[in-house]
Amino acid sequence: MGGGFSGLVALVHLCRAIPSGTFAIIECHPLHFPGTAYGSCDSEHLLNVPAVRMGPIPEDPASFHLWLETQTPGKFRADAFVPRALFGAYLTEFVADEVARSGAHVSFVRAAVIDMHDAQSHVNLTLDCACDAADAPARPQPMAARCVVIAPGLPASPAPWADHVHGVPAGALVPDPWKAGALLGIPPDAGIMLLGSGLTAVDIAEGLRRLGHRGVIRMVSRNGRLPLPHADHGEPPMLATREQFAGSPAKVLSVLRRAARQRIAAGLGWQGAIDAIRPHIPAIWKSWSTAERRHFIRRARALWEIHRHRVPVQVLADITAQCAAGTLIIERGELVAVHPATSGTVAASVRTADGATHVHTVARVINCTGPSMNLRDTRHPLLASVQRNGLACTDDLGLGLRSDDECRLVGTNGVANPRIVIAGALRRGDMWEATAVPDLRVNAARAAATLVALLADQHSKANI
Repeated sequence: MGGGFSGLVALVHLCRAIPSGTFAIIECHPLHFPGTAYGSCDSEHLLNVPAVRMGPIPEDPASFHLWLETQTPGKFRADAFVPRALFGAYLTEFVADEVARSGAHVSFVRAAVIDMHDAQSHVNLTLDCACDAADAPARPQPMAARCVVIAPGLPASPAPWADHVHGVPAGALVPDPWKAGALLGIPPDAGIMLLGSGLTAVDIAEGLRRLGHRGVIRMVSRNGRLPLPHADHGEPPMLATREQFAGSPAKVLSVLRRAARQRIAAGLGWQGAIDAIRPHIPAIWKSWSTAERRHFIRRARALWEIHRHRVPVQVLADITAQCAAGTLIIERGELVAVHPATSGTVAASVRTADGATHVHTVARVINCTGPSMNLRDTRHPLLASVQRNGLACTDDLGLGLRSDDECRLVGTNGVANPRIVIAGALRRGDMWEATAVPDLRVNAARAAATLVALLADQHSKANI
C-alpha cells in the first residue's frame, strides 16, 4: 500500500525473492513519477542527498549516479545534488526493469485502502476505487492478500488555519502545496504567506520564483529559522561509534556540539558531526525513555531539524539573496486569524514571539508545515482504520505506528503481526530517523525480507 519510494523498493525485493509471486501496488494518487517527493516537484527542485548515495538498494548505493552517467556522461558529480525529477525517472525505470526481469505478476491498482482486517491466514482489505474523483461516492471493493506492506508515507499536517478562518474563499488557502496546480493562478506581484520555514517552504518559495512570481513571500514559523547548508564538496567524513553518543538527550547533544566545534577548529564543516551520528540515531532513540524523547522534541527538535535536514548551498544562497533584497521575509510567529480582504486577497494575522500581532494582506496562505507529528488524530482512512480496530497503535508520542525490529506491525495487544509490515516514514516513532533514502532503502529491504521469510516458512510447512 503506497506507490512511493518505500512501497516500490519493497516490491523490487519481493519480486527478486519470489519471482513466481503475484503482487499489487495500491496507490490512490499516481503521479508522473513515484511519490510526492519525485512526482510533484518541478524540473529544478533538487535532491537533498548526493547522487552517489541515492541508490534504492542498500548494497548498491551508487546505482543512481551510474545511471546518470549513462544518460548524461560527466554532467553530474558523484556528490552533486541533482534534480529530483531525474531520480523519479530513474526509479520508475529501475522498478519496471526489475519487475520485468523477475517475471513476477505485478498489478498497479488506482485506489485507496480504507479498511483492513486480519483474517489469521490472510489480510482482508477494503479499497475505495473512486478515491481520486472529487465529490464522487465511494466505490468499495474487497481484496484479500496473504501479506501486506504498509508504505503510504506520513500524512500531511492539518492546515494551521483550521480554527482561524472567517469567511475566506477556499482558493486563498492552499492546504497541500504539492497538489497539481496548487501554485497556479496567483497574481505575479501579489504577496504570499508560507506557513513554515523548513524544506517544504524553501522548495515552494523557489518553485514560485521559477513560475515568475515577483511579489513578497513571507515565511511564518514558530522558530523563524531556515535550514542550514550542506558542507563543501570533498570534506573527509567523521567516524564515530555508538558508544560516543550514550546517555540522555542533553548528554548526546553535548557530545555532538563538541564534535562539531572540533571540526570547525580543524577548518572543516560542522555537518560531518551530524552525518557521523546519523547511523546511530535509531539505537540512540530506542535507548531514550518516553519522557526523554518528549523533552528532545519539545526543546531540541527545531534546532536539530535545521542542522539535519539541510539544503544545497546554491539553494540557500538564492533564498538568502531574496531576504537581502526584501522580496522574502522570515517572521517568527504563528497564524492566529484569516479574514477576507479586498480584490481576492485575505488578511492574515500573525502573533509574533514578542506577543505583538501583525496583519498581512496576501493572495494566498500556503501550508508548508510538512508531515503530521500526531498520527492518533489522523484523518488518513487506512491509518485511522487500523488504529480503530486494534490492528495497529502508535508509539507513546503518536509519531508513527509501532513495529518490531523486523518491521512487523504491532497491535494494541502488543503482539507483532507476522503478515503485516511497515516500510517507510511510518516507523518514525520507533526509529526517529526514517525519512531519507539511505534510511528508507534499508527499512524497505528489511520489511520485504520479513515477509519472504514468513512465506518460505509457510511453504516448507505445507510440504512436510
